[in-house]
Amino acid sequence: MLLDGRSPTASDLDWLLASRALAFGEGVFTTLRVTKGQAIFVDDHLWRLQKGLAALLYPPETFDWSLLQQEIEQLSKALQEGMLKVMLLAGPGGVGYRRAKQQSWHRLIHPRLLTLNSAAYQGIACWWQTCPGSNPEPASKHLNRLSQILASEGCPDKFVEAIQYNSKGEVSEGIARNVFWYSQGCWHTPSLETGALAGVMRRQLLAHLAANQVKETTAGLAELQQAEELFVCNSLQGIWPVVRLEDTSGTLAHWPVGPQTQQLMAVFHPLLGLPLN
Repeated sequence: MLLDGRSPTASDLDWLLASRALAFGEGVFTTLRVTKGQAIFVDDHLWRLQKGLAALLYPPETFDWSLLQQEIEQLSKALQEGMLKVMLLAGPGGVGYRRAKQQSWHRLIHPRLLTLNSAAYQGIACWWQTCPGSNPEPASKHLNRLSQILASEGCPDKFVEAIQYNSKGEVSEGIARNVFWYSQGCWHTPSLETGALAGVMRRQLLAHLAANQVKETTAGLAELQQAEELFVCNSLQGIWPVVRLEDTSGTLAHWPVGPQTQQLMAVFHPLLGLPLN
């Protein structure tokens, strides 16, 4: 673990307990897959951190991004297999909610082992539920994740993921993953206006697929029920095919683990060190 480029000490608890990160959730984070000593999609993860800071009205020069990347590479080489959680934390400062003019910041990189759910690559059942709330900047990954905590609590234990809809009935995202479905010859994913997270894996898939192969859209349950294939994804555990959707009334839809999904798994999973299916 590295805190501002060094090992944490007991004295760091002093500033952490007084920090805006702890008091208000002010900060951003991302989690990177590490395999064979390499962090995957580093540039996209750094981009997301920068976009998150911009959404909090901080300039990009708040951090030395090349130094942060060097630290990520250093810990990835030592870890070899697993994940890194990178957190940018607002330190003490300001009065109440008002920030200090020169706000202090800290960077924390925490290496961890990653437990893969191997069965999920064969296909999962998802729970259909409403989003419990909306973060002020839902497309960014800020420290305050109360919406995701409440969503996880609302999802029955037998389901490893849910597909959520917003107050307009539009599909938005999973609890910890983005959603894609295949219909009428192309892929579809909820637009960020629905409250979806700008996920790194989502960004990779949009870049990989040609413009006529994917659409960012708004859709409801009916469109999912008419889809030929559906999956959820993130940059840690890749693509999980969804084979069934349920709610309190029973089964809402079925899908196969189809050829279009398998093609995308074959493209990305070797890079991520993940199973195909």
